[in-house]
Amino acid sequence: MRMYLVRIKCLLRNKDNVFWAFIFPLLLGTFFYLGFGKLSMDDSLNTINVYVTSHDKDHQLVTILEDISYGDGKKLFKVNTSFDLDQLNQSFADKEIDNFIYLQDGLINYKIIENGIEETIIKSVLDKYIQGEALVKKVMETNPENVEKVLSSFLNPKTYLVEATSGTNPNSNKLIIYFYALIAMACTFASYWGIGLVNDIQADASPLATRVNITPTHKLKLILIYTLAAITIHFTGNLGLIAYLKYILGIEFAHNTWLIILTSLIGTISGIALGAFLSTIIKGTFDKKSGIITTISLLLSFLSGLMVVDVKYLVQKNAPILGLINPTNLLTECFYSLYYYNDIGKYFYNLGILALISLILIFSTYLKMRGNKYDSI
Repeated sequence: MRMYLVRIKCLLRNKDNVFWAFIFPLLLGTFFYLGFGKLSMDDSLNTINVYVTSHDKDHQLVTILEDISYGDGKKLFKVNTSFDLDQLNQSFADKEIDNFIYLQDGLINYKIIENGIEETIIKSVLDKYIQGEALVKKVMETNPENVEKVLSSFLNPKTYLVEATSGTNPNSNKLIIYFYALIAMACTFASYWGIGLVNDIQADASPLATRVNITPTHKLKLILIYTLAAITIHFTGNLGLIAYLKYILGIEFAHNTWLIILTSLIGTISGIALGAFLSTIIKGTFDKKSGIITTISLLLSFLSGLMVVDVKYLVQKNAPILGLINPTNLLTECFYSLYYYNDIGKYFYNLGILALISLILIFSTYLKMRGNKYDSI
């Protein structure tokens, strides 16, 4: 226990690794949230104020605008017809309102200060109304007996496409997958702790490791204690990230938060194991190992679709074996399984392979370090 606590204190002095484990994921999560965290959420769209002139107005248009709703019956527009054209022009000039609708020579006019999401929505509705009005007029002139049928089909269009939703939470934001990817990427940062683990145990890696090797402590015990300390620190950082996303930023992870935590734990172990194993077979300074392992980690992340989702599909189609031996890909598969499927069998299948690979890497690291021989320490 004493060695474990001392090791934790030593690791916490590594400011670079502490930054990647605790601070950087939080910053990136905040930037994700500010960039697109509220997109596709129902409550991100509020009722839009629309002003229509009180005189010479299209009563049918006003009725349609007032009837449009979304979500659980929430009205899309709040229509105000209390002002005439002169009053609306004056309010518009004073920037008290930013849009209004009026009729001129039988044509619908829409006046706005600048383009935005709300203005685009109003314009889309007006365009559809004008198209429908023109269609009905044409049918009345050519086939008046079909007016009612055409009007009914226009007001009640049929939809032949069904939007795919998450199996675990149909109402969840589709962009949550980016936050899953963030957690997966945070797990890969654990590889830096693996480099430090080898650097502090392998005798030819550092003066500290030289002193450690002349102690009577068994090397397997050292590896296990150092690994456990690294897992404790990095997994704590991941827990902080998950808590920050869920309770501070309000990201909804459906009902599988505990499975996300479990995945994060196994992902942390795999990251440390991968970093330690690569560090034992790469010869050179600490900085050289860090650079090479960073490149390898980025390549594995790229092949798993963390940067370009289509790459994951191409790898799965053309070289599926790469997906099975890529820890980062298995990690993303676990998160995708939680997001897309109700059946968690696929999730535990991928998690089991990831755990197995982690154990193989840890044991291989031990064998490699145990087999090293030195002329002089």
